[in-house]
Amino acid sequence: MSSALGGAGAGRLRAADGELPPPLAAMFADGGEMGRRLATFDWSGTPLGHPRDWPAALVGAVGMMLASSAQIVMFWGDEQLAFYNDAYRPTIGGKHPDVLCRPARTHWAETWDVLAPLLEGVRRTGRSYHAEDHPFLIDRHGFLEQTYFTVSYDPIRVADGSVGGVFCIVNETTGRVLGERRLRLLAELGTELADVGTAAALGGAAATVLDRYRADVPFAQIWLRDDAKRLTLAGGSGGVPPVTAEAVLDRALGDSRRSAPVSDLLDTPPAEAGDRALLLPITATNQTVGALVVGVSDRLPSTEGYHDFLDLVAVQISRAVERGQVVRRLRLLADAAVAVNTARSTADVLRVAARHALDLVDAVRVLITAGEHRVEADAGGDAAADPSLVLALADTGDAPLGELRVWRPPTDGARTDDAALTQLARLVGVRLENAQLFEAEHRVATTLQHSLLPRSLPQLAGALVASRYLPGTTDVEVGGDWYDVMVLDERELVLVIGDVVGKGVQAAAAMGQLRNALRAYLLEGYGPGESLTRLNRLVGSTGHNSFATVVCLLFHPDTGRVRYASAGHPSPLLIGGEEVTLLYDRALGPPVGAVADAAYRSIEGELPVGGRILFYTDGLIEERQLDLDEALAQLRADAAGPSEHVADLIDTVLGRVEGRPRRDDVAVLALEAAEPHRFSLRLPADPTRLSLLRKRLEDFLVAHDVGETDLFDLTVAISEAAANAIEHPVDPAEPTIGVEVAIEDRTVVATVRDSGRWRESTGTGFRGRGLALIRALGELSVGRTPTGTEVTLRRRLQE
Repeated sequence: MSSALGGAGAGRLRAADGELPPPLAAMFADGGEMGRRLATFDWSGTPLGHPRDWPAALVGAVGMMLASSAQIVMFWGDEQLAFYNDAYRPTIGGKHPDVLCRPARTHWAETWDVLAPLLEGVRRTGRSYHAEDHPFLIDRHGFLEQTYFTVSYDPIRVADGSVGGVFCIVNETTGRVLGERRLRLLAELGTELADVGTAAALGGAAATVLDRYRADVPFAQIWLRDDAKRLTLAGGSGGVPPVTAEAVLDRALGDSRRSAPVSDLLDTPPAEAGDRALLLPITATNQTVGALVVGVSDRLPSTEGYHDFLDLVAVQISRAVERGQVVRRLRLLADAAVAVNTARSTADVLRVAARHALDLVDAVRVLITAGEHRVEADAGGDAAADPSLVLALADTGDAPLGELRVWRPPTDGARTDDAALTQLARLVGVRLENAQLFEAEHRVATTLQHSLLPRSLPQLAGALVASRYLPGTTDVEVGGDWYDVMVLDERELVLVIGDVVGKGVQAAAAMGQLRNALRAYLLEGYGPGESLTRLNRLVGSTGHNSFATVVCLLFHPDTGRVRYASAGHPSPLLIGGEEVTLLYDRALGPPVGAVADAAYRSIEGELPVGGRILFYTDGLIEERQLDLDEALAQLRADAAGPSEHVADLIDTVLGRVEGRPRRDDVAVLALEAAEPHRFSLRLPADPTRLSLLRKRLEDFLVAHDVGETDLFDLTVAISEAAANAIEHPVDPAEPTIGVEVAIEDRTVVATVRDSGRWRESTGTGFRGRGLALIRALGELSVGRTPTGTEVTLRRRLQE
């Protein structure tokens, strides 16, 4: 930002005694909670005096701060008096509002040794300071917390050219830094434990990895039971346990306790460790074979996410222990089971095993089952009604997983190959267990990927948005596909979809950085083209050789105006009725990170009411197993089909790739321009279609900030009216109903129409109570017309 906020020769704003100058009064009035606090603040006890006497530089800086949606704090004068806006409040927690216009040294005492030199450097040199993910220790929730911020500290110059204060734009990145760090730990742990043999090697490798991440795991101990079932320390980090630790841990595990005092498990606990350690079971083949003792950092919030991460560490070690047991058993069968060992999923194991069993004993038929999976192989020929041999498929703990049934030729009385089949059955049982582990790891990877995507999409009147993400099924690594949706201050909806080249932790980390950076640029008011240009410049400055395709679109529901820019991403589809075209038919720019000085331009257009835009990543095209042109033509044909809601559109286009193996992730995002204050649906007279009405109604009401009570009551009433319109009409002209909902002046009017006449009430039974229920929830009117029945509900929303 400019360091000359005050302007050359700027003076002071003048106003009558006791009054605020008009510019300041306007700034405070539009500045949210912090503007109101500044307007009513008692300035008599501060060095600044009344705001009418403030320097113009201070007035300008405060105005910019209050008007911004970015997180901003500024420090003024020699005492570093603190000012901040609404967006900054969450970053200081319990310090608010006591720090307002108070010396920073007093209220940031715990981190002053870090913060003070940064501020003083800006004041002394007049040069800006910028840092990514800068660490700060802050006491904002009753404890000293390790936090991270991307910061930009800029000088505020007064009329004589000197620096009067520091303007600080910050963005808390604690969540991303912790998430990326923990992803790295899990990845390194998986790599280091992949080929360990003995328990000691496993414990040592795990402890080495955990010792590199003491910020999350201050200390750790890996205890495994030996052949005599005694707990033995296989590895540790962060300190040495006392001789009594084994007995303490054995008692705690016997009592099913999840924690124990750190002082009982460690001679000299690390300073950053909390008072209690977590005791996490290490399991293999559904049995507890040891425990992972981990210290919890008292400089991190004790959140569900933190505990889930520590559970994942225990899961990784458990899998390594179990994998070691499985490998030892597989060595006996390695020569005869190459085909089985290459199968990864449960279905693949069964297919390979059935084919292998058929060839191994020249059987005429093989049937193998496991849970809901069933695979049959038939070589042709006559087979008896009952199988010749039935073998159980069991895991390494002898838990049944399925059965192997073999039919021999009727003339084959030999049983010399029973031993081979028995060995095969044992191998298949073990391999099924491995397949289930693979599928569990894939679910973990999917969970991690979903945690990096938006948990919910914002609702905005005049816009319908839906999204889906399908992880790849042939890999357990996290992918780089992402999407984002947010609302800017001026009722403008932002939709972003992108794909980072590669997979794994690095791709996920790059995806998180790009998503957050692009979000920050957009929130600062940059258009889509300029935001992608700055994002490309940011990627180039990191030196990580990351590449990503991105498309960014801004939509204003009130006007239908769209602005978009693309960085090498496949063109979204523009859908108008049955006509489906590409939003753009040529590349608008290279992928982010590909060309250092690339500049991206914004393109404007209009999306009329009822028009839709479908965004997607390349997996939606490539997984159709067609060439590019054929796959795109097929996608356009699918998108042209009828669908009442954008969620139905997404289900349709994903139908060809969902439910089958996928090498790549698929992300899909859809937008529909709707009338801001009304919507109408025409539905089949089928009760199962009422879920679509409820979904569309909820989106509409939430977009208009309807409270929970009104939302619930209106959903119940309108759904009941629609159910009546489906159930009661006699001989309807059309097997459909019409629903129209409008909102104006905080009043909702819903009309449900059918094309038949209603049966006369007998006065008995439950029938008829639906109208009473609707009447209890709003003003009800029922009209009979030559074309059918019309039920109208009117309800005034609560303030």
